[in-house]
Parts: sequence; structure tokens; C-alpha cells
Amino acid sequence: MANTERLAALQKVRIARNAVQAARSAVGLAPDDQTALTRLFFDLDDLEDSLILEEISEKVDSLTTDAKDLAKVASEIKDAHAALAKEATLVEDAAKAVNGLVQVVTAAASAGLI
Repeated sequence: MANTERLAALQKVRIARNAVQAARSAVGLAPDDQTALTRLFFDLDDLEDSLILEEISEKVDSLTTDAKDLAKVASEIKDAHAALAKEATLVEDAAKAVNGLVQVVTAAASAGLI
């Protein structure tokens, strides 16, 4: 799903979820209606989580590639120019930090936390 479409869908899901949440607190709501609205609220909440997780998963793939590219370029700079070793080390550190972020996000996604 394209990012623009995903964001539009996410916004509409949030609006619907908030409306359902407000409707759940209506005074005099029949028990069957309360139950249906509660199920609907949780379904919309799960859908929101899925849309967010899908976006995160796509970003993880991109970040992984970016981190590999950074590490490769840093290595090439170190090999080619000893004078740029400090900068290459900083780029390597950035690549490691991005890889660390990818690992945390992947672990959190696998555990169902995001």
C-alpha cells in the first residue's frame, strides 16, 4: 500500500475508532449495542495497529539496506584515505546505531508490542 494511501486509511480508522469510543459511552445504550460497539472498537484498534506495523516493517527493510550501505562506504573511505578515518568511524557508528534500531523494532514487532 502506498504511504499516502496508508496514512489516509490510518486517519479514517482513527476517526472511526474515536467515534465508536464516544458512542460506547452513550447513556441508555442497550447491552447488545454496547457489546457490538466494544467489539467494533477493538477491531478498529487492531486495524490501526496493523497499518502502523505494516509501515514500520517497510521502514525496517529500508533502514537495514541503508545501514549496510553506510558501513560499506565507511569501510571504503577508511581503506582509501587514512586522513578520513575519523569521519569513516563516525559513519560506521551511525550504521551500527541504525542496525541497533532495526533490531529493537524487529524484536518489538515480533513480540507484538508494535
